[in-house]
Amino acid sequence: MGMRNLEYIGKQMVLERDAPITMRDGVALRANIFRPPGEGPFPVILSATLYGKDITPDTKAMFFMRLFGVRFGKLGYSRWTGFEAPDPLHWTARGYAVAIYDARGMHKSEGAAEVLTARDVEDYAEVIAWMADQPWSSGKVGLLGVSFLAMTQWRVAALRPRGLAAIAPWEGVTDPYRELAFHGGIPETTFNALWFKRRIVAGRHRGSPSPEPYLTLREQHPFDDDYWAAKRPHLENIDVPALVCVNWSDQCLHTRGSLEGFRRIHSPFKWLYTHGRRKWEVFYGEKATKIQQEFFDCFLKGVDNGFSRTPPIRLEVRTGGGQYEVRHESRWPPPGDEVTLFLSPAKQILCKALPAEASSASYDTGGRAKVSCTYRFETDTEITGPMRLRLWISTDDADDADVFATVHKLDANGREVVFPGFSGMARDCVARGWLRASHRRLDPSRSTSIQPVHTHDAREPLPRHPTAVDVEIIAACTLFEAGCSIRIDVQARDPLRYPAVGHAQTVNRGRYHVYAGGQFDSSITFLRTR
Repeated sequence: MGMRNLEYIGKQMVLERDAPITMRDGVALRANIFRPPGEGPFPVILSATLYGKDITPDTKAMFFMRLFGVRFGKLGYSRWTGFEAPDPLHWTARGYAVAIYDARGMHKSEGAAEVLTARDVEDYAEVIAWMADQPWSSGKVGLLGVSFLAMTQWRVAALRPRGLAAIAPWEGVTDPYRELAFHGGIPETTFNALWFKRRIVAGRHRGSPSPEPYLTLREQHPFDDDYWAAKRPHLENIDVPALVCVNWSDQCLHTRGSLEGFRRIHSPFKWLYTHGRRKWEVFYGEKATKIQQEFFDCFLKGVDNGFSRTPPIRLEVRTGGGQYEVRHESRWPPPGDEVTLFLSPAKQILCKALPAEASSASYDTGGRAKVSCTYRFETDTEITGPMRLRLWISTDDADDADVFATVHKLDANGREVVFPGFSGMARDCVARGWLRASHRRLDPSRSTSIQPVHTHDAREPLPRHPTAVDVEIIAACTLFEAGCSIRIDVQARDPLRYPAVGHAQTVNRGRYHVYAGGQFDSSITFLRTR
C-alpha cells in the first residue's frame, strides 16, 4: 500500500482510502481497505456496492421511513460502516481485513454503470483475485453484505474466481424478474424507481456516461426473456462454502430468492440462517455476527471451531408480536405433512374437504373490497415454506386480473397477530403472493405441490368463464397455536401501504368473482411441519 493513502484509526485499524484496482480494460475501480495493525497476513472480507463505499446509512431517508411506520431497531455499527456492508471496526478487531469497492461507474469508480451485467461480475472476480494477491492478504477472500451486496455474491461465486473461499449472501434476490422487477407478472413500480433513480442515477461517477436505462428496459421486457436471463446467477455453479440468510419479513424482495439460492447451489458446505425480524438490526446484531464469525473463522482461517458440524438449517419460527422460537433442521424444506384447505367464500371459511356444492363471492377494484376465508386450528400447527393458493376466478369487464393474496394469523379472540414486514414495517401479515392472471401458465419442471412457478413468457387473456390460477405465496415459518386461525384474503390491490414498494400499474377493471366447491377446487396447500 502506498503510504500516501494510509490513515491510522487509533490503535485499532489502518485504512487505505480510494485504493485503485485496474481492470483488464484499463478502468480503475476504487476501494476502501481496512486492516488490523501489523503485516498480516489477514483473510479478507469483501463487498461490492452501488451505494458509495464512503456513504454510511442514509439517516434522512430513515427518518421519513419512520413516519410511514418503519422501525429499524437497534443498529450497532461503527461510523466506518458502509450501507448494508460489514462493520470494519468489528472485523478488523477479529483479525480480518475488510474491503468495500464502488462498482463500475459508481461514485469514485470509473466506467459506465450497469445493472447486474456480466461485466460487473467479471469486475468482481478481478477484484477478488487482486485482494488475494496483496502482500497483507492470506490469499483467502470471503464475501459478506445485505441486499445488493448479497445479490452480487451469487453472480460472482458462480464464476469460481481465484481466491474466493466462502460467501455469506445476507438476504439477496436471485431472480430479478420474479423478485425485483415483477411480482407474479405485476410490475413493481415504487422500489424499482427509487432504487434506480436515487441510488444508481444519482450515485454514478462524475463524468461517467449515463447508466444502463434499467427502468426503460424493464418496460420493454415485460416477460421473462433473454434480458432477464442474463441477470440471473448460475446458482448450480456455486461450490464454495455458503452461509445464506433468509428473512421471512422481506417477502417483497429477497425472501424467495434467498431460499432458491440456498436450495440450488452445489456447495457441499452450506447453511441457512432464517429469521423474521428487522433486517439491519439482525445483520449487525450479536447473534448473527457471532455465526458469521464462526463461519468465516472456519473457512477463511481454518479454525476447527465445530461450525462445519453444526446442523445446516437454523429455523426461526415466528409466533407474532416479535416473538419467535428457534430450532435446527437437517434439510429445507423441513419434513412435514402436506395439508390442503378448501375455500368456501360464500361462508367465509376454509374447509378440510372440498364442499359438495359450488359457491362464489365477489370483489371489485374500488376501495378495500376482498374475499376472505378463515380456518381455526384445533391443535398447535406450524406452517413452514411456500404455499400454493389455487383460485377459480372470472371477470365481468376485463380480460385480465391482478390478484393480491395475503395470509394472516388471528388469535383465539379473532384479533390479527402482526409481524415485522418489508424493510422494518412494524405491522404486517404472515405471507403474501401476487399473480397477473394472464401469466398463469405454469412451468411443470419447476413447480411443486406447494410452490407454483410460472413461465412468464407469454400473455394468455383471462376468459369470461371460471378459470383456475395458481398463486405462489412466498415462504414463511409461523406457529398457529391451538385456537388461533389462518385467514386468506384475495383482493385487487396492495392491502398495506409500504413506503418503498407498490404496484401502481394494475390491469384490474370492474368486478371479479371467486368460485369454490363442487367442480371448483379453490384451495390453499401448505406444509405442516409440526
